[in-house]
Amino acid sequence: MVQQLSLFGYISDDGYDLLISTLTTISGNPPLLYNSLCTVWKPNPSYDVENVNSRNQLVEPNRIKLTKELPFSYLINETMVGQPLNFKILKSFTNDTISLNYVMTRNILHNEVLHTSNASTTTEIKNGSEHAGQVVNENDIVDVDMDASSTPSNRSCSPWSLQISDIPAAGNNRSVSMQTIAETIILSSAGENPSISSLMSGFGYVFEYQYLTIGVKFFMKHGLILELQKIWQIQEAGNSQITNGGFLIKAYINVNRGTDIDRINYTETVLMNLKRNYKVI
Repeated sequence: MVQQLSLFGYISDDGYDLLISTLTTISGNPPLLYNSLCTVWKPNPSYDVENVNSRNQLVEPNRIKLTKELPFSYLINETMVGQPLNFKILKSFTNDTISLNYVMTRNILHNEVLHTSNASTTTEIKNGSEHAGQVVNENDIVDVDMDASSTPSNRSCSPWSLQISDIPAAGNNRSVSMQTIAETIILSSAGENPSISSLMSGFGYVFEYQYLTIGVKFFMKHGLILELQKIWQIQEAGNSQITNGGFLIKAYINVNRGTDIDRINYTETVLMNLKRNYKVI
């Protein structure tokens, strides 16, 4: 369990290259490309649960967020084939179009074999006769440049991260967002048909909504992490990019103990100094 202090901002697509160059120079490290499929689960409304605590006070039931990293082969389209998977590829995600869809995420949640419809798979099928008998190069599987045309896997092996958090603390005098977050890792589930969906059903939770995040992150001094994100809402009716035209910026620091007031005050000072130096946050 950690206490997370954070700030949020926004930058347009046009300012992306300049901000990346600035943060790379300051941190001394290149940006790390990442993605995250986030699913949010709520208590099953069919269960009659009293929402009161030991003091007979009404409390709001906690939602659970499950996140998982996906292979980038699930996300790229035909125009991105051959591009190296680094921070530059984010500029290609400028609209609602993305290869990941509702059916694919449903298969992931139910631990079913995922039939990818992305550009890499399409290209392999279309050019199957050209690749017949060709020996697979080891560099196509483990590519240090993260080549988008590498052979995709039909199953993501990364674990699920289960997270429960409270509502961020409110107040007019608060200069940063602060909330308590409890997190653990789910490596596997047991049962006749093991899946993350059946596991959550056993907990008494049902699926509510999901979204996909693709972005880059910088690891700075003082435990500061800076993220630039593109976010899509994945729905049965279709995908929609929430951050269309720009990037969401999140700067945060995790404090191990919520009772460590000195560390919390110091962390707040670090974030406020960052805000003064960068007007976009």
